[in-house]
This record gives sequence, structure tokens and C-alpha cells, in this order.
Amino acid sequence: MPLEPAAPGSEPRRLARSWRAVLGCLEVELNPHTFAAWLRGAEPRAFDGRTLTIATPNDIARDWLDTRLRPAIERAAAQVFGDVEVAIVGPGRAPASRAAGALIGTVNPCLTFDEYQPAEGNLLALEAIRDVARAAPGAPSPVVIYGPPGLGKTHLLHAAAHLALAEGRAVACLDADAFTARFVEDVRPGGSGSFTAAIREVDLLLLDDLQLLAGRRATQEAFAGALEAVTHRGGRIAVASERHPFDLGLIDRLASRLAPGLITRVEPLDHAASRAFIERVARRHRLALPAWAIDRLAACRAPSVRLLLGAVNQALALQRVGRLDLARLDAEIARIAIAEAAGAEPTADLLDRIARYFAVERDALAGRARSARLTEARAVAVALLQEQGMSLAQVGSLLGGRDKSTISSLARKGQELLAHHPALRTRASA
Repeated sequence: MPLEPAAPGSEPRRLARSWRAVLGCLEVELNPHTFAAWLRGAEPRAFDGRTLTIATPNDIARDWLDTRLRPAIERAAAQVFGDVEVAIVGPGRAPASRAAGALIGTVNPCLTFDEYQPAEGNLLALEAIRDVARAAPGAPSPVVIYGPPGLGKTHLLHAAAHLALAEGRAVACLDADAFTARFVEDVRPGGSGSFTAAIREVDLLLLDDLQLLAGRRATQEAFAGALEAVTHRGGRIAVASERHPFDLGLIDRLASRLAPGLITRVEPLDHAASRAFIERVARRHRLALPAWAIDRLAACRAPSVRLLLGAVNQALALQRVGRLDLARLDAEIARIAIAEAAGAEPTADLLDRIARYFAVERDALAGRARSARLTEARAVAVALLQEQGMSLAQVGSLLGGRDKSTISSLARKGQELLAHHPALRTRASA
């Protein structure tokens, strides 16, 4: 049974009391971090007997509550207000229906420009993407940012989407796999063609993981067509890739459309930026790390922001329980050093050994031939590369731009081969 709620048009004090009951229900259901980050600033704006209007402090919080927490909020509101509709609005706005087609794809509300860590190695990419998001006059488009995983390329694309959406522009934000899936669904027999039409009408077109389009000629044609249509309408484009676009073997139509824009590489954080990042993460957790720990973490030369974040989170967890010391912190830094060495170790050596073991050409591992011997060699390569810490996307990019599902299937086959033939692991990887 719902509690006795504020009546329609009742005084603000009674509505606030009912809202506190809603928050109490949510605090029990949600984890403390989620509750503190997204709900403490939300307030009830109105209740007319049918609709409870909740105001958020900013548009990012509104999007997060609407897309991620709406079911939980509706359940909690039902316990207090009974059978009501919930409207979630930004600051100073009345409830409004969401504009159809304003966003194609998904955007992570946490990935904003405010949360991005500037550094010497990413400033050009940061400013170029920000200009694209703002539709700054004279700014280059398309912008292509490239570099190894974990350096914030996806963060920049999602930050651009946030800014453009906040300014009322239509945005498409997709990774290459999602683009391919939507395109294939669109053109199959009985497909509506709606995706192809909608993607050409956006003001900002954002594509992540360009390297996954390698070898997908039809999808490249579709993306090139969308790129041309958006550009001709005065829209902007930004793309992220793990490798330089000219090293992907893209079709001429697509490569030539990317060439006139800005292509820039993102690099790992330098020492000063690493310190700033560590301190930012600590502030977010409302903890302070000792200066010696910050200095040691910043000096570890993490090859990616993700690895550095993992080490910082571990240090903060140790600090929280009073167990942070030099030995434990150095153990975390050693893991980063191992990951850095693995990333720097030429995978060519491993692939060469596998090719020699199976008596196949090294280049054939990334090719399209499917002999039984070559398929086994490719599967073992995938399994061993995964064991070295490479993601499915990374392995797929290395082996001729294969998609994640193909690489996943090869990984399973490779693991079976290694399990049944233990000597294979030693001879192929030693």
C-alpha cells in the first residue's frame, strides 16, 4: 500500500515530505555511490495527482535518471504516490516529450568534457572535438582521433555528443559494431531503411572504433554515404580509431572523405597530467592520498588511463581501510609495468612463432583464407593474444579487422586446442 502522499496542488512542504519518502525507498534499492551521485540534487517540482515532476540540477543528471534509473524511480514513486506518471526534467524546464531522433545510439552521461583530463598528448584532439561539438565556424571536419585503447577517445566522442545535444542538435553516436548491426538490419529483406535515412539527417555524426570497419566494404560504403550527406547539410563528423585511418585499408570513397579533415593521435598522460588525474579521482572519492603515493603513481608511466585508474582505485581502497603502504602500492605499479611491457612487446614475434609452428605464412593469419591448418593457427593466436591482455577488438584489428563475434569464436577454438595439446602453448609462445 502506498504511503499517504502529497495531494494535488498541496503545499510545497507536504510534497517535499513525500519526496523524502521516495528517496528513502531509492536509498535502500540503489548502491550508495549511485544514490549520492545522481539523486541527492533531484527535487520534486510538482504533483498534479497524475504526474510527479522531478527536477534535476543539470541535463546530464536528467539524462542519467531518465535512461538508467527511471524504473527504480517509478517503483519508489508508486510506493509513496500510488499509480502515477513520472516526468524527469532539467533545471528550469517544464516536462516535454523527447524529440524523436534527437539521439541515435547511446551516450554515457559520465563522459563529459568537464571530466576529461587534458594533457600535452591530447590537447589537439580535445580542442578539435570540442570545436566539432560546438559547430565552431571554420573548424575542421571530419576529425579523426586515433591511438591505443584506454586513452580517452570514446570519452571525447561522448563528451561531444553531450554538448551538441544540450545545444539542441541532432546527434548520432555509435561504435562501428553498432553502426554495422543497424545498417545490416536496415537493408535486409523487409528492412525499413529508416536508419540509413535518419543517420543522414543528424547535425553531428560520431563513430567509435573505426578500425572495426576494416574488411566490411558494404558498411564502409554506408558510412561514407552518411558522412557525405551530413557534410553537405552543414553537419560535423568525428571518428575514433585505434589505428591511423590510412592503415586500415579503407575503400577509397571513405578514405578520401576523411583525408581533408584533421587526423591527430592521442598519447598517454604525461607526469603532470597523471598527477592531476590521480588527485581528481581521489577528490571524487572524497579521500586524500599521501603525497608519496601520488608521486609514485604519477611516475609509473601507465600506458593507458584505464590502467592508471585501476591502480588509483586500488590505492584508494587500501587507504580507506588503513592498509596503504609502499609494498602494496608497488605491487599495483608492478602490474602496470607488466601491462606496459606486454603492450610494447611486438606481437609480431608471437605471430611469427605461431606461423612457423603451423607452417603457414605470417601474413595469412590476418588474411581471409580458411584452410583447416590456417584456421587452427589463427585460433591459437587469438587465444594467446587474449591471455596477454588484449581485448577482442584489439585482436580483431590486428588480425585483419575481424569482428568481435568472429574473434570470440576463434578464441574458444584456440582455448580448446591449447587445453588438449599443452605442448602447443609452450612451443607457440616460447
